[in-house]
Amino acid sequence: MIVSTYAPILLALGVLGGSVGHGGHCSTENDHLDMFTHKFMSDCTDSAFCTAPNGTCEARNCRRDEYPFGYSVDTSLPPLCAHGSFCPDEGDGCRVLVPLGGPCQLERDEQCSEPENWMELASPYNANGSICIQSTCMYANATLGQTCVTDNTTYVELGPDGNPYTIVVSRDNCRTPYFYCDATQGVCSRSLPWGSPCSADRECEQHNCVTGICADSPETPLRVPAWQCALTILSILGAMAATCIFLTIVHKRQRFEQYTELRDYYYEQMSYRNDIIALHAAAADKITREKGAHAPR
Repeated sequence: MIVSTYAPILLALGVLGGSVGHGGHCSTENDHLDMFTHKFMSDCTDSAFCTAPNGTCEARNCRRDEYPFGYSVDTSLPPLCAHGSFCPDEGDGCRVLVPLGGPCQLERDEQCSEPENWMELASPYNANGSICIQSTCMYANATLGQTCVTDNTTYVELGPDGNPYTIVVSRDNCRTPYFYCDATQGVCSRSLPWGSPCSADRECEQHNCVTGICADSPETPLRVPAWQCALTILSILGAMAATCIFLTIVHKRQRFEQYTELRDYYYEQMSYRNDIIALHAAAADKITREKGAHAPR
């Protein structure tokens, strides 16, 4: 970590590009990589490059990213380079791939031509088996015990607390992910398996060293043991069965309560009916007796 007094410099140099627009005066002598982020910088804005020897900012002729920085939504983008060519950091135009041993720009592996056996050497840590180490195109084909070359690049970024932190990216020309370059011996060593002690990500087969131990990479799918799958299935089936039994019991209880309510209502209505019939019978009997008492004899 570097001291926090560099934070204003980081914000000023690591984020903002040049300020000279299209058609403005510039000098290619000012082209450089930012000391903190290693981003290509020039006098021109991010959508232009400085021509030589005219010293004029002109619109970029190519781009390396699908969505490049420095363009508005309604601005037409420069084209991507075709297969077999690349767009340099300057963006002045597509160039032919650099052969083995030729110069390349910082960590621009895609600028290097691919080897004949690129399918065997290709990995997420190189471009079709080629890699740019110390600004030189190499093949990532060094194996166990062979001499290797290491390239360490230090980046600086702001942390959550506002202080800058350093990140060191180490790369080598060993065949990844099977080998890595042992910096102390200068030869390729076999990558460490999961659970082995480590000091850097590149030492592990998974390329992920967590608290000194080789761990699975973050994108590795979670492998669930068979007994956990069986236990989960049994738990789900048990929960479904318990739910069905509970709902059945609740339904039966509701039906029983409804049946009891209807039965009580039926008995009550029958009682009312019998009382009314008895009342009518008593009244009719009384009327009959009264008529018989007043009848002439």
